[in-house]
Amino acid sequence: MPQPRPTRTDQPRIIPLTVWPTTTPEIPGALPADAAARAIATFSHTGDLVIGIDDSGILLGAADYLGRRYLALHRTQQTAATPVLPHCRERDAGLIIDHPPATSPENLLPDLSTLTAILRPGGYLLTVHTPTSGEHDPLADTITAARAAGLRYLQHIIILTSPIHDGELHPPPENPSSGGLLEPVHTDLAVFNRPGGGARG
Repeated sequence: MPQPRPTRTDQPRIIPLTVWPTTTPEIPGALPADAAARAIATFSHTGDLVIGIDDSGILLGAADYLGRRYLALHRTQQTAATPVLPHCRERDAGLIIDHPPATSPENLLPDLSTLTAILRPGGYLLTVHTPTSGEHDPLADTITAARAAGLRYLQHIIILTSPIHDGELHPPPENPSSGGLLEPVHTDLAVFNRPGGGARG
């Protein structure tokens, strides 16, 4: 059966926007540890299976501390042109946290269709995105592909990764090796849900 074609013609609706102040991540582009713990606590229950896709090791400690079962999975290639988990037997995940590669919605769709099948009805997929200035808008492309895979887009969380002092955001100093490019002061977290079950969204 052919996959649905991703399209950006979905009916617009207001998506809640939330800001989480956090610590600066140890690994650029990764979720800060406190944001990872908050995400797991907010979008899963004790005993749930939490799956981390291409996680740098941040999620394991938080999942264990919060009483969740944890499974780490990795893409065999750094591309979404082929399904990420063709042999995964899990079908009851309460939460999946993914770091999808920057690519087109058409290339993301096989991955997201696979992840949708792994989620239980009512389960959540969270995708982590570092703002980029490249050819693709990773957040918008993931939203398009996720909707085509049958997921509902519920929320956009802005994770501030720069400290706030005296009511002002303090970005890190410019990195001389970056060629003048500014370091991102936030990470985007998109929240999706597989329809059915007892979703909180």
